[in-house]
Amino acid sequence: MFKTTVIAVASCAGMASVSLAGGVNVLADANSTATFDTNSGQISWLVDGIEQIFAQDFFFRRASDTREYRVDDVNLSLDGIFTSDTNPFTDTSHDALAQLYSDGNGLQIETLFTLRGGTAGSSNADLAEQITIRNTSNASMSLSFFQFVDFDLGGDFSDDAGQIVGGNTAQQADNDFSVAETVVTPAPTLFQMSNAVAMSAFLNDNAIDNLDGSASFAGDVGWAFQWDITLAAGEQFIISKDKSIVPAPGSAMLLGAAGLFAGRRRR
Repeated sequence: MFKTTVIAVASCAGMASVSLAGGVNVLADANSTATFDTNSGQISWLVDGIEQIFAQDFFFRRASDTREYRVDDVNLSLDGIFTSDTNPFTDTSHDALAQLYSDGNGLQIETLFTLRGGTAGSSNADLAEQITIRNTSNASMSLSFFQFVDFDLGGDFSDDAGQIVGGNTAQQADNDFSVAETVVTPAPTLFQMSNAVAMSAFLNDNAIDNLDGSASFAGDVGWAFQWDITLAAGEQFIISKDKSIVPAPGSAMLLGAAGLFAGRRRR
């Protein structure tokens, strides 16, 4: 069962709504909406009514674990949800979502998403993300944290190509749209860009997995970043990232798309 403690997140508006039993939360700003399910991660990102993402999930593995677990899995409890409007002078929609998860033994993972849409018809949108990992126990804690993303730009996947640049920036494009995600701080320990279905499968299997450093893929693109962390008692670790979608005709060729486009198994 989910626990229901409200977590405090600053808001310009001072307005918030709290979901008492988890479920689906939709953020909205200008031409964009982003949908998050407390049981399955981010499940939608519409920009000017066009679907751009298939899934985003976070995973973790403690030193004592024999596999990775999704943050929203039953292995952690959902302690609180808080939504707010960070630009109340331009609209009345909630555009920020904070969620707090814990394992009851000192590990807390808080995710904060802030959506910024563009003008209608611009095909521009931005999603800022901050993940705070805390050790509230009295002993040191070692763990690995993963972010997995599966974008289907324009609502499809067969014409996508991507690359990871500098170890901290993922770029993906098709003939109409381009998305870039930059890890602002800290740099990931490992990364991988490859087939989205295969990556999701190994992160959800019953084995210990680490990313392999692959930096490009064409077809059903997915990417992941991994952070290997040791936290002292009472210490926290903050990951800051940003995703931006822009229109980009012909951008798949600019990324040097090569190889056969892979098939896809849908949920």
